[in-house]
Amino acid sequence: MTDNSIWDCPPEAPVLRTGAFRLTMIERPFPGPAGSLPPHDDARARDIAAGLTTVEEITAEPEPRRDSDEFPHETRADLEQLRVGCWGPVTEITDAAFAHRGEFTPLADHAEALAKLHPNAALIGSVTVDFSIRYRAFLFRHPDGTQLWADGWAGEEPWAVIGNVHDTIDAFAVHNALEDVDFDAAAEPHVMAWSELEGAILRTLMPVRRHGRTLSDFRVTRPREVAVHLEETWLEE
Repeated sequence: MTDNSIWDCPPEAPVLRTGAFRLTMIERPFPGPAGSLPPHDDARARDIAAGLTTVEEITAEPEPRRDSDEFPHETRADLEQLRVGCWGPVTEITDAAFAHRGEFTPLADHAEALAKLHPNAALIGSVTVDFSIRYRAFLFRHPDGTQLWADGWAGEEPWAVIGNVHDTIDAFAVHNALEDVDFDAAAEPHVMAWSELEGAILRTLMPVRRHGRTLSDFRVTRPREVAVHLEETWLEE
């Protein structure tokens, strides 16, 4: 059951902007681009969801659904949902709580908590929020310790960058994959093709073909601090 006391906005309050928010965890040995992943593990997905720092408690769990099904993101009540897919060594989490408007870095914070639980995994994540100018954030963590964080407003300076792009390319061994896309490692952060780097790493570490996959949706209660950040990001003018 929803705990409305932690929210300032009612459940029917409309989400005012669009966005994307996904974190992928790939455990060693990395499966690589060839082959296929095993079926979705619903029980493991529930364990992953219950352990997220964005979640207070799981309150409902519908039947697993096709990956192609839409994920509603229209009202405040929808912000109490998240989606987890677990396919063997690959876990994908879709959660609006990973996003913010730049003052905080919840994607990095929640990824760090996951990394402590899964030290042998790579973590690749990104967030986009469509304010009047698009806010973007990208996270790359290799289990050898190499990390890269970049966030800022699309096309605008300055961007915050922690880590080194070249070290990340070396750690994930994506030199060849980047030759086929429009990626310039020497570009300024605010115009760098971060999505191309993200895509190249994912395509190198795992099969990315999504057809036929299933995953789990969960309705959850949020910690108060997470609810505050969700309202600031998605509901405030």
